[in-house]
Amino acid sequence: MDLQWSPKRSDHLVIWSQDITLYQIEECGGDEALRQGSIRLSDTKAAAYLAKITDFPYSKVVEIYPGDVEGLIACGLVNGKIALTSFLNPANNKEIAPKHPRQVLSVQWNKLQPNLLAAGFEKARSDHAVAVWDVTTIGSKQQPNGSSNANPMEDVHPLVELGINETASSLSWVLPKSILIGMNGKHIKLFDLRDSQPKLGNTTSTKAVNGISVDTLCHNRVVSYAENQAFVWDMRNFEKPFVVLNHSKPISKVAWCPTRSGLLACLEKDSTFLTLHDVHHAALSEEGDPAVLERRLYPAYSEDVCNPNCASPPLCSFAWHCSDENLITTCTPKGVLWNSVVFERMTLNWSSTSKFGWSNGKKTILYIDNTDKLYTFLDDISVKMRQRAIDGYGLKTTLRENGMVVQDSETTRNIWLWLDYCKALTEKEKYLVPSVGTLKYPGVRVVLRIDSAVGAPAGSLKSEVVNNTSFDLHNNKTYRSEERSFIQQLCGWNQGVLQDLQGSPTRRAAIALFHLKMRQAIKILNESNHSIVAMAIAGFNDDESSLWRELAQSNCNQLDDPYIRAIFAFLTESDSNYETILKEKEISLADRMGFACSFLPDGKLISFVNELTHDLIKTGNLPEEILDAVLLTGMTTQAIPLLQKYVDYTADIQTVALLVVRTMALEISNSSLLKLWTERYRELLDSWKLWEQRAEFDIVKNTNNPALVPQPEVSVSCNFCGKSISSTGMTNLARSAQLFNRFSASNAKLKLSCCPSCRKPLPRCSICLMHMGTILGTSKELQPLLPSSMTSSEAVACWYTWCQSCRHGGHTLHLQHWFETQAECPVSGCTCKCITLDRVVDFSSGGS
Repeated sequence: MDLQWSPKRSDHLVIWSQDITLYQIEECGGDEALRQGSIRLSDTKAAAYLAKITDFPYSKVVEIYPGDVEGLIACGLVNGKIALTSFLNPANNKEIAPKHPRQVLSVQWNKLQPNLLAAGFEKARSDHAVAVWDVTTIGSKQQPNGSSNANPMEDVHPLVELGINETASSLSWVLPKSILIGMNGKHIKLFDLRDSQPKLGNTTSTKAVNGISVDTLCHNRVVSYAENQAFVWDMRNFEKPFVVLNHSKPISKVAWCPTRSGLLACLEKDSTFLTLHDVHHAALSEEGDPAVLERRLYPAYSEDVCNPNCASPPLCSFAWHCSDENLITTCTPKGVLWNSVVFERMTLNWSSTSKFGWSNGKKTILYIDNTDKLYTFLDDISVKMRQRAIDGYGLKTTLRENGMVVQDSETTRNIWLWLDYCKALTEKEKYLVPSVGTLKYPGVRVVLRIDSAVGAPAGSLKSEVVNNTSFDLHNNKTYRSEERSFIQQLCGWNQGVLQDLQGSPTRRAAIALFHLKMRQAIKILNESNHSIVAMAIAGFNDDESSLWRELAQSNCNQLDDPYIRAIFAFLTESDSNYETILKEKEISLADRMGFACSFLPDGKLISFVNELTHDLIKTGNLPEEILDAVLLTGMTTQAIPLLQKYVDYTADIQTVALLVVRTMALEISNSSLLKLWTERYRELLDSWKLWEQRAEFDIVKNTNNPALVPQPEVSVSCNFCGKSISSTGMTNLARSAQLFNRFSASNAKLKLSCCPSCRKPLPRCSICLMHMGTILGTSKELQPLLPSSMTSSEAVACWYTWCQSCRHGGHTLHLQHWFETQAECPVSGCTCKCITLDRVVDFSSGGS
């Protein structure tokens, strides 16, 4: 069985095996029953029966006429005849036959000149392998009953005959008057038919003479095959194939896509899939051979066509649609047809302005942005980041205000609120905890002296052991120290605020119990929906052989709430390790840390913190866990791996960059990673065209670390010695420190009236004759001279400016007043009309 789409009617499909059948494509629903004789091609298309030709059973090859005559086909028969018939009038047939009967191997119409028909035959003595006819000159002798004459017509003569005593395995038209022929299993020959005597234009020796096909979108690209190899040729260099495509099985058919240049489909014998080769994108591999992109196409049959539980049937043929882009139809030996669309490899692009675009076929690019409903499923973090930047995220005065901007993310909000609380607590308690040193955002490791802080004294943790008698508990020892108390306050634990505990009732009850306030814990549970738990706790008995303890230990793991499990684990703990509570990951890190500070001795507490930090850095896989781990490290260099992991999981480089410039700005110049985060966020703001937010970000960064202020790239040099007269250009001067010490008592910006190197005077103002750098006076003295709108730009009035033509200049304010009434330069003898050479800045109108 084989098939072909009509080159003129996009809705006509011809299928032939025993008979030749014409189908018309129509719309159909996925669950809609098909008409009798129709074949389902896809979930939305079906082929409806139109006509059938039964006069030529088992046609070897069939080719649809590409001209304007509808329904005309050419059939190559086993006996060597070529029949021209039509579905509209199948009785009016025309037949062409060679001199000697032999099998027809190939038939092809010339698409540019449809009246030309070429056919290839098996070898016969004293006869040609290829014949070309002009069908407009073919007539037929009619019988009285109107049927066709079965004998070959005597007046039919080919226009061209080629390859005497040879076999034409396949052929293909190249240009209107050029044809490629695979002959004798040895050669591919190109003939030029423009002259009356055909000329051999080019030839190559190869065994791949089957299935010759020319890419209609690139006439220099040709494919042929032999056994399990397909050869792609470039006719401009016919000495060897451009690329060889190897297959695991013998090839039965090859064809170029008529709507996509360079896309080649190959079908292997007894294969359930098509192999697609993108020859257009062939690139040289490391070995120097072209590498062709390859993929497989499996027809996705629907359930009513093919049982999904059964193996896919093998394919026997396929056909590209002539006009529908990348549409290919496959068929099986049992007549199962199916349409498949070869989707292009999409080129994706995600712009900084939240536009997600991709290629969609020829000359078409589709895109969606954050206003599209589909975009919400992408959960693009950049959309949130851009809106937060517009809202001033990270640039607010206090850290708490920045947390209020990100109400949509509880994790991000909590880290800002915690840092604000940590800063306030540190300023209040730092004298009680010497290990904090000068840090503003210390973590547990710094407070416990595991990591050293700047300005902190060395030493080890020493805690006081307290024996509690609040109720009869197996282990009634707790530990107290200023460091432990400080850490518990960082965790939100404070004995003075037990009445204002936050969170769920079970959390509040657990924390009250951990503070040895059993009655308060029972009260909290009894007032909520956990009265049964309260009643169970009320029956607490520390006797190891008691029934209460036995039932509590056996049923503890079956409880759903982690804080209730922690309550029973605490009451039934037989030693002082408390591993059940400390390793309960559903309990917040802060609560576990606060518990450890109360009940673990110094050595076990430090070991627990080290182990917890290691686990979170290595295996933490949730943003909540990663940011909560900042409690352990504080905003120090130890937090850098945690912040990097947060960026890896969330891509929220905005939060990390803002946290760095607000809390770790002094470390940016010492860490390449911190510098990378801040620079990437600056570039992101620039790509969003948020210039003001990027400038404010730079101001915050440079304010917290003046060393990050970039040095000026342009400076004013002395006219006499050529050295810089600015303070930034004097770093190499040995006496620069003594020179500027005179001005240290004043808060005014340093100004010089002479060169600091050669002591020569700086240029004078041509109006007031004062040297450059001389302060004009106080603000009150300048006020009468300044326009009303210029009061906020007094510094501009003292700037020195000059004419680019005559090089004369002075203070900006003086020159502005001069040129209000004068046109020439104020220097005596200079006739330069400075004011007319360029546009004057009008400070009063706000121009620039």
